[in-house]
Amino acid sequence: MFLGMVLEAVIIVIPSELILATGGILAYHGIFSFWGAFMIGLLGSIFCAILLYFMGYYGGEKFIEKYGKYFFMKKDDLLKTDSWFYKYGMLSALIGRNFPIIRTLISIPIGVTRQSFLKFVLYTTLGSIPWTFAFVSFGYLLGENWIVVNSYIEYLKIPIWILLSYLFLKFIIKKIHQ
Repeated sequence: MFLGMVLEAVIIVIPSELILATGGILAYHGIFSFWGAFMIGLLGSIFCAILLYFMGYYGGEKFIEKYGKYFFMKKDDLLKTDSWFYKYGMLSALIGRNFPIIRTLISIPIGVTRQSFLKFVLYTTLGSIPWTFAFVSFGYLLGENWIVVNSYIEYLKIPIWILLSYLFLKFIIKKIHQ
């Protein structure tokens, strides 16, 4: 579960919602305790946020210029986030932890803008608690019924692949025309 959360943050392929809910299902079956699954998920989330914070902190604007496209960021985005952090401070880290994709990527500009590491860890931890608790609880409450949910998910696979293929092609076409 911890490794899954790390991969979710660095690669953004495995959604944390799925990892945390799976931890909850495993807790329901007695493989983890509920609080053990919660803590592993929370620690994994915080560890990932710290990794990305340091990528931004030590990489700075050059990191965004070189690798930002992989994180859907441009140098102009840093100017926006800088004013955002100036206006809202670490509250943005706390709130941002509860929105998909933003929850992962917000750590990089916070590092680039060299926000306080201790405040970052505190607000990241506090902001990650509701997300982690919600999805571990969801998995735990799902318990034996995860198979039923999985059967419904089967119907969504084709439309999801079509949407992802469309978005990927649109991205490639945009890059070719730049």
